Amino acid sequence: MQIYKQAIKSLSFVFFIVQPLIFSCTSNTDSYIETQLSYAIDTVLIDSKDEILFLQRQLYTSDYSEYDGMLYNLNDRTNQVEHINLKNLLLEKTIQYEQEGPNGTGFWTSDLQAVSDQQLFLGGERAGIYNLKGELEHRFDWYSVTKERGGILEEERVFFQVVNPNFHHQVFAVVVHDFANSISLRRLKSSSDSIQSYNIDPQEHYLNYTLGDLKNFNKWDPMVYIKSINAQVIVSHEFANDFYVLYPEKDSLIAINYDSPFLLSKVIPTTEGDLVNSMEDRKKALRNYRSQVVYGPIVFDTKNRHYVRLAASIQYGEVEREGYLLPEIDHSMLYISIFDKNFNHLGDQEIPELNRTGIPKYFIRDGAIWMFINVDDELGFIRIKLS
Repeated sequence: MQIYKQAIKSLSFVFFIVQPLIFSCTSNTDSYIETQLSYAIDTVLIDSKDEILFLQRQLYTSDYSEYDGMLYNLNDRTNQVEHINLKNLLLEKTIQYEQEGPNGTGFWTSDLQAVSDQQLFLGGERAGIYNLKGELEHRFDWYSVTKERGGILEEERVFFQVVNPNFHHQVFAVVVHDFANSISLRRLKSSSDSIQSYNIDPQEHYLNYTLGDLKNFNKWDPMVYIKSINAQVIVSHEFANDFYVLYPEKDSLIAINYDSPFLLSKVIPTTEGDLVNSMEDRKKALRNYRSQVVYGPIVFDTKNRHYVRLAASIQYGEVEREGYLLPEIDHSMLYISIFDKNFNHLGDQEIPELNRTGIPKYFIRDGAIWMFINVDDELGFIRIKLS
């Protein structure tokens, strides 16, 4: 795409920039300390060994593993997982997973997560822990739990799932109630065959930012992120900056709210209630939302021991993109937000050099933020290293 060609051209060398970072604390949002933050930006390309890597989902069903330095990327058309070595920047191999049979993953997979140097969690129709030979090691069955023990209702669906290596044989998921147009966080304990529910949307962001007819399935859901980090499970939203942290060991859920001098705390909706809007109405509303602010998921920087989140305001042009709802990005303003280990908001940093990227898939490796970029159908990454 033209946007990526221009981005790679402008980032073919390393920037060393010093910009002001505004620091704040969650407990005192009126107090700011101005300091300096430097960062470097470069790009790298992956050697695919003449294989065609699966980029159609923009790496959203992939995970970087700190256990072995691999990026695991699911090709949901072939049900293969690509093993990409980020130290050597090359494709090492692909592993075929079955869809049917005792080791079957089912016919759709929405989540992939590295849980050890020899195991992956695949969440979807048949969620489970699989080894790197394609063999099932533990199955999670949400629908085997009875209603009396918190089982999933007929009008509910398991949306996105994660596991946490600290809690054996447990899985966590965002569950959508389609009639109420609401979401909740659920915790399945395989050993006790029970499901526990947590309210992670008291302000009804999911309802307020859904576009379309709320009374049926002809609607567009906002993106909700669920991440397993350290001994916590974190749920966040693309159109609001508040997020929720579950501490499973204590069975404790906390809400994180913070103010930013640069970013809106939430998008101002342009639609209300059960408005049945046309395709063009929805696109117009979605463009309006993303022009205000869009938030990415929370990730953890193990080297610097802090949490990181990307946010952006995006202005779209008129050139349509195949396979996308919205046209090519004309201009975007990218921000990095940093939180300490206790989720205190430390500050936000504008990255003006990356003014047409929006928020692609990203993760942190060795203290640098790696952002997915498609370069003429080759896999690449923009890297931002903070110091």
